[in-house]
Amino acid sequence: MAGRPRQFDIDAAIDAVLPLFVERGYEGASFGDLIKAIGINPPSFYAAFGNKEGLFRQVLGRYIAGARTAIREAMAEPTAREAVRHLLIGYVNAVTANETGRGCLLVQGALATTNSSVHLRDYLSEQREATTTAIALRLLQAAQSNDRTFPGEPYAVARLISMVITGIATQAASGVTKRELLEAVEVLIAQFE
Repeated sequence: MAGRPRQFDIDAAIDAVLPLFVERGYEGASFGDLIKAIGINPPSFYAAFGNKEGLFRQVLGRYIAGARTAIREAMAEPTAREAVRHLLIGYVNAVTANETGRGCLLVQGALATTNSSVHLRDYLSEQREATTTAIALRLLQAAQSNDRTFPGEPYAVARLISMVITGIATQAASGVTKRELLEAVEVLIAQFE
C-alpha cells in the first residue's frame, strides 16, 4: 500500500530552517523550532528527514554545494588578488543575505556541541579546511606563474584568508552591517595593490 504523498516541498523546508541552524547552531535549533519553521507535524518530519541530524545534513549538503560553487568561481579570477577579493566580497554578501540567520553555517553550525554531535563539529571543520586548501592551491598557482598580486607563502596566506572569513562570519552574526564588512574587505585588498 502506498503512503500518502508528501504535502510540503523539501527545498522550501531546507530554506526555512537554514537561518535557524546558522543563528542557533545544530544544538541550539530545537526540534519544535524546526517543525514550526517548516510548518509540518512530527510524523511528517520523521518521514521526510529521519531525525534532526538528517535534516541538518540535507541543509549542510546544499550549503556546501553552494559554497563550493562560489569558491570555484572566485578562484577562477585572473589574478590572486582578484580571486581573494571576489571570494571575500561573495562571502560578505552570503553571510549578510538573511537578516534572521546572519553568519555562516560552516562557522557557527556546530561550534558548541555535545558528545553526541562532535562528529558534526569535526565534519564542519573539515569543510572549512577544504576552503583553506582551495585558497592555498590558487595562491600556489599564482606564485608559480609569477602572479605576485597577493604575495606571501601560499599556505600561510590561505590560513590568514580563512581567519578573515571566520571573522567576517562572526562579525555578521554580531550585527555588523554589510557596508562595514565590505569596506573592511576593500581595506584589506588595498594593502596588496
